[in-house]
Amino acid sequence: MLHLDMDRAVLANTRFAISPLSTAIGALRLLRDDGRPGGGGWRGRVRETVRDRKLVLLGSLFGGSWDYVPDFLTPQPQAPENGLQEELHAVATTDCARLRWELQVMAQGVGEERLAGRVVPVVLRDALERGERDFAERMAAELHRLWDTALAPQWTALRTRMEEDITHRAQTSARHGLSGMLATLHPRMLWNDDRLTLVSRLRGRISGNTGLILTPSAFTTDLRMVIDSVPGPADRQPMFAYPCRPGPQTRPRPTVHALLGATRARLLSDLHTPRTTAELSERHFLATSTVSYHLGILHRTGLVTRTRAGQHVRYQQTRRATDLLAAPRLP
Repeated sequence: MLHLDMDRAVLANTRFAISPLSTAIGALRLLRDDGRPGGGGWRGRVRETVRDRKLVLLGSLFGGSWDYVPDFLTPQPQAPENGLQEELHAVATTDCARLRWELQVMAQGVGEERLAGRVVPVVLRDALERGERDFAERMAAELHRLWDTALAPQWTALRTRMEEDITHRAQTSARHGLSGMLATLHPRMLWNDDRLTLVSRLRGRISGNTGLILTPSAFTTDLRMVIDSVPGPADRQPMFAYPCRPGPQTRPRPTVHALLGATRARLLSDLHTPRTTAELSERHFLATSTVSYHLGILHRTGLVTRTRAGQHVRYQQTRRATDLLAAPRLP
């Protein structure tokens, strides 16, 4: 568990923001599901843009299995809605000490926080050899090309959906108070005794914050945290990207998430390749007992196979599950 102390100052400075780059990063994270069959919709659009526009740095960062992707790609919004150019400038001029620290966390991990490091791809190592400033500028340029090609044509619709979500959260806050609203943002976010608790493999207590930034995301069903769980240079305020409420056009017909439940659907989607209970627990920030419970249900309903290899038991989607997940909507 990760605990955030929410004193009066933090509560008073909790605010919503619409961030173009936070939206872009949410879209890029769809690439982590690229092993699944199919590829239409936003995932296909982002994948094609990364390939056709030769966004090699973004492709290396979001096409891998990193536990941590550098936070400088999502600068903190300074206003209720930042402009794209303002955010791109913030990325390109990231403090070099902060950038070095984030890249070190990405590569080496943080043992006490259970963040695993990974071997840095050659394309990223080569880019880093030219210096942090050049690296940040190249990242900003690639984000700009991604935006122009994939996101700009749909930004009005995406922005409208996020504005509608913020309006709904404001109404909830007016009726039930800020603490009541915070408790509704995501199942992994719990409110109790002036403390915001996040269900996460990260451990610790974070205090001394001056505010909390909440950004709605149109591309995720999970909670994305931009948070310094260990002290680093140029500390940031905690920032959470939470999933937008479904738009009216998505409500008439049920989804796989509605049929199976969000947690089981998420685990099943990740079993396009064989994984153990422990691996799923790490990847989805769930207790192993919770993962075992959901896998048991999926196995009994014929949606996953179970294979033992030595001391390990690995689970994988069945063909029936693959077909179910590939269907855009249930009839």
